[in-house]
Amino acid sequence: MKIMQFAQEIDLSARNFYNEMALRADNPGVRRIFEMLAADESELLSRHGAMATSVGAIDAETFLGGANVFEQLRRREDQLTVENDLAAYRLALEAEREVLRQYQNAVNAEKLPAVKDLLAEMTRDEQQHVEELESLYDFANAPNQYLAWGEFSNLGDFHNFGRDID
Repeated sequence: MKIMQFAQEIDLSARNFYNEMALRADNPGVRRIFEMLAADESELLSRHGAMATSVGAIDAETFLGGANVFEQLRRREDQLTVENDLAAYRLALEAEREVLRQYQNAVNAEKLPAVKDLLAEMTRDEQQHVEELESLYDFANAPNQYLAWGEFSNLGDFHNFGRDID
C-alpha cells in the first residue's frame, strides 16, 4: 500500500469519526473535545497531503496487514457511550495509540532506508499527537489525583486536629 495513502485514509477516517462523535455528544464539553480532535486530524490530513505531493507514491508492504482502528470504532459507534471529558480523552488515546503502534511496527519492519525515514517522520508526528492527548487527559484527570493521599494515609493520627488538648 502507498504510505501517504494509508496516512491520509487514517487521518480522514479519524476526522470523520471525531465529527460524528461530536454530533452525537449531549455534553457540550465532550462535543468540544471531539471537535478539537477533528480539527487536529484535519491539520494532520493537510500536512500528510503536502508530504504526499513532495515525496510521491512510495510503497510499503508493512501496511498491508494494518486495520483502520477508526473504521472499526465507527462500526460500533452506537455502542460507544462517552459521558464525560475523561471518557472522550480515553477513547481518543486508545485509538491514537493503536495508530502509533501501527506506525512503529511499520518502521521496525521496513528495510528500505528512504521508506524507513519517511515512516519515522510520520511516527514522530503521531507520537507528538499522542503525547498532547496524554497531557490533556492528565490535566482533565488532575482533580481525581490528590497528592496528599500518600502523606495522609494514617488519618487516625489527626482525629484531634483543631482541638485544644493539653
